Amino acid sequence: MRVEKTRVRPAKEEKYIAEVLCDICGAKNPRQRWDLTDWGDDCYDLDEVEIRCRTGSSYPDGGFGEETFFDICPKCFKEKVLPALKALGASPQNREWDN
Repeated sequence: MRVEKTRVRPAKEEKYIAEVLCDICGAKNPRQRWDLTDWGDDCYDLDEVEIRCRTGSSYPDGGFGEETFFDICPKCFKEKVLPALKALGASPQNREWDN
């Protein structure tokens, strides 16, 4: 869940992401203003969760569409979402990465 606030600037009002909360348990993402999908505690930790569905059209010069997404903390992903997906018959795929 993303909590939006409105700030007023002279002749301009804009919305911004004030905080990101887990849609399941309400935990606050400690990584405010960095990567909204990363729930790590400091700048070197990586604990990223991304569940989304994008539909639309993509062309070489641009595209459009709609995206459905959830903000879910790693604990809820591991303890609630993963078991639910497995119960539906989905098998998770794992792979190592480095950069």
